[in-house]
Amino acid sequence: MGLTRLSIRNFRCISSADLEFDPTLNLIIGKNASGKTSLIEAVYLLGRGRSFRAGNLEAAIRTGSAEFQIHGLTTHPRSAIPLPVGLVQSHRQLLAKIAGMAPENLASLSENFPVQLIDSQAHQLIGGGPRSRRQFLDWGVFHVEPAFFPSWRKYQRALQQRNALLRAKRALKEMAGWDEELVVHGNALDRMRRAYLANLLPTALQWASQALGGAEINLDYHSGWPEELSLSTAIEKTIHRDYESGSTRCGPHRAEISIRINGNAARERISMGQEKVLAGSLLLAQTVIYRSLTGRVCTLLLDDFPSELDSIHQQRFLQRVLETGSQTLITAIESGQWIMDVAAKLFHVEQGKIT
Repeated sequence: MGLTRLSIRNFRCISSADLEFDPTLNLIIGKNASGKTSLIEAVYLLGRGRSFRAGNLEAAIRTGSAEFQIHGLTTHPRSAIPLPVGLVQSHRQLLAKIAGMAPENLASLSENFPVQLIDSQAHQLIGGGPRSRRQFLDWGVFHVEPAFFPSWRKYQRALQQRNALLRAKRALKEMAGWDEELVVHGNALDRMRRAYLANLLPTALQWASQALGGAEINLDYHSGWPEELSLSTAIEKTIHRDYESGSTRCGPHRAEISIRINGNAARERISMGQEKVLAGSLLLAQTVIYRSLTGRVCTLLLDDFPSELDSIHQQRFLQRVLETGSQTLITAIESGQWIMDVAAKLFHVEQGKIT
């Protein structure tokens, strides 16, 4: 069902809003700086516990207010029972509640209300650094593999401890326990990533190829250490360089997905506009696989993304959006008749007021 209701108080330029969304396509229209992105950001916050904008959340509190509040109504992931989710940013602290209870961590927000964002920065998935592609991959693994997040947390803790010991030039024997933890959870993360990719690739490659006019698309996963070595052996072989750099050079935190078009690195062969189309297609394919593997739909947020495409690519891309079956919120300065005709609900934003 996605998000059925949303209440916003004192968030950026929005003083007050109470909205009901359709489970299919919701179109949000307004001029630049009217508050469209702030609305999308509020929905994103409910699903991620963090913003996609730069800066801290304290700055998102409306001028003259002591706090902002965002409350939404979604559905329980394993039933059709309505599930209230809320956030309050106050006194430099973000407080969350799910069904009236404080969650163990903010990752619980994602488990209960999955959202995927496609905005003007989506091209970073293609042209940006490896971190963008790891985040893309881990969004999918997190949502389909319950064991992923516990292993990821334990891996990150071991990595931080090991790096601290490396910077302090401590003896090898002091790292032995953390090395063991690193290997156990590093291998687990790698296995889960590979299993997820095996499910994702057929749809992702097909949709990406069609988006670029039938080009041959390849996505190759690199684990973060030499393929011919085990993670344990790779860590042993790089220990001296690890000491020199003060950081661990091998592991899933260094993983990468290389994207090639007709045999060449994608970032070297296509324009930024094509990068956006390719990245958007991969992200949409991910929502399809999420639904296939979990039986649930996620809420898809498109923030001014279609406006950067020509009319033909807009229509093709938005047709793909409809095919995902996701609840979708699209913002635009203005919109063509085609999208107006298929939108189930239309919202207008002007100076922070939403009608």
